[in-house]
Amino acid sequence: MRKIVFLLLIACAVESSAQREDKRPASNPYRKGANTLFGFVGGYNKSMIKGKDSYHLKTGYIGYELYAGFFADTRLNDHWRFENELLFSWTDDYHFIEIPIHIKYRFANKWAAFAGPKIDFICDNDNLPFEDRYQFANLGVSGDAGLQYSFRKWLMLETRYSRGFVRQVDDYMLDILGGKRNTFRIGVGIVF
Repeated sequence: MRKIVFLLLIACAVESSAQREDKRPASNPYRKGANTLFGFVGGYNKSMIKGKDSYHLKTGYIGYELYAGFFADTRLNDHWRFENELLFSWTDDYHFIEIPIHIKYRFANKWAAFAGPKIDFICDNDNLPFEDRYQFANLGVSGDAGLQYSFRKWLMLETRYSRGFVRQVDDYMLDILGGKRNTFRIGVGIVF
């Protein structure tokens, strides 16, 4: 996991060193001379774990949690952007590290749509013998899509949905086997 975080930091450093001067009007959120914006994002997360029970019938669990992290948003041209994030979400029992990579399209002055893959890590997954009732796979892969609305150059509102592609949860107490984690989020972002 250290290697992945290290590679993410290198990617952010390469993006920031590849900046060129921008001569756009002041209404553009990209400040003069900056092609990459950095910021923080955070908000409310609804996790839906969907799987099958021991009788092979559909079942699931819904949980609520907070998320926070930081992002790097790089302009590719007037409408297209590349955005990578490092997010942390947590519940009372589990902590997740998520790395989404988005292609973003700005389709109106203040609106943008984005989509891309996301890698999910469960940080505190010990799978100890006395905790056999909860079995989580450490690594998950999801697809992420959403919308952003910019109120000001430095403030945005976002909503996103993430669909899990990998079976990540076996919870014998709740009788969920082969559960995939889907999330719905709403949050705010601050650009600096």
